[in-house]
Amino acid sequence: MNRQAVRVLVVVAVAAILVAAFIRMSRGGGTPDVDQPLVSFASDAAAIDRVEIEQGSDRIDVQRKDGQWVLASRDGFPAKAESVQEVVRGLDGLRKSQRMTAKPERHADLDIGWPDPSGKARRVRVFAAGKEKPLADLVIGRAASSPAGVYVRVGDDPQVWRCAGVLNVPAGVSGWLATPVADFASDQLQRITLSDVTLTRAGTEWKMTGPDGQPAASTPRLDAIKSTLPYLLTGFAPDDVRREVPEDASRPDSIEAQAWVDEANAVAIRMWMQDGRVWVRLAPGACGAQHDARIDAGTPKWSGWVFQLPSWRSDYLKPMFGVVAPADAPLPATPPAVP
Repeated sequence: MNRQAVRVLVVVAVAAILVAAFIRMSRGGGTPDVDQPLVSFASDAAAIDRVEIEQGSDRIDVQRKDGQWVLASRDGFPAKAESVQEVVRGLDGLRKSQRMTAKPERHADLDIGWPDPSGKARRVRVFAAGKEKPLADLVIGRAASSPAGVYVRVGDDPQVWRCAGVLNVPAGVSGWLATPVADFASDQLQRITLSDVTLTRAGTEWKMTGPDGQPAASTPRLDAIKSTLPYLLTGFAPDDVRREVPEDASRPDSIEAQAWVDEANAVAIRMWMQDGRVWVRLAPGACGAQHDARIDAGTPKWSGWVFQLPSWRSDYLKPMFGVVAPADAPLPATPPAVP
């Protein structure tokens, strides 16, 4: 082979390499670091002991204490370990698929501006024991589709990445609370007693009687009691939780009831409205010689805490407090038992 032929082959080979590199870069958004992990927790996964999420005005701080996950931002109420695992796995599985804008003025287009009072963007930080800096400090924007992914940027770096992967960060406190706080199906209750009315289960129906033992007349308040209280403890999953304070014992217009699981044992329920939402305190009520194991198991979850009901459930209960539902938002006669 003569020199001229060798030169031609070299030129062709170099051109082929350049073309291949160009194609790879074009498919990856023009950067050689596309298809790389956004973060990696491989070497520190066992040491992860804290996940912090900021969104709008809310801050969720989940920490591992004595081998258990708790919500430090909610006075240490038990947290759902599965939510922590889901977030950590989701972040660890994100891979850069395309370089997007690096202009801060364009961040709002992808719901990834920070700080963000609107609550569209979320800042997620993951910490590990023994590490001074977070393993990950990310701003999460809106979800992407085809393929599934999300827009993310790292800390204060203005560069936005379109990342492939599935990331589910529970919205609000409710997705992080260890629930259910209580789970007594309506057919596991025998009766419910209040100061002025008693509900008694007869098969799948609930009968309501007054202090004289006669059927109670229908009123918005009593109708709300009949259609809600038998289902209150079924899949009890609150929207929020806080420590009980002395004022909770004397909230105005509070409603007290006992839900009897058998003839001798009951769950004591106290409810009140505060800032337009219904709050609930649970505690062991009447107790027979033979304790109910379900109530005993629930006591550690209830003691010292009060729970805010989801808004949909609060709406059903409001007539019990004399609050009338808006005419343009009628409620069905029988609410679903579980959210």
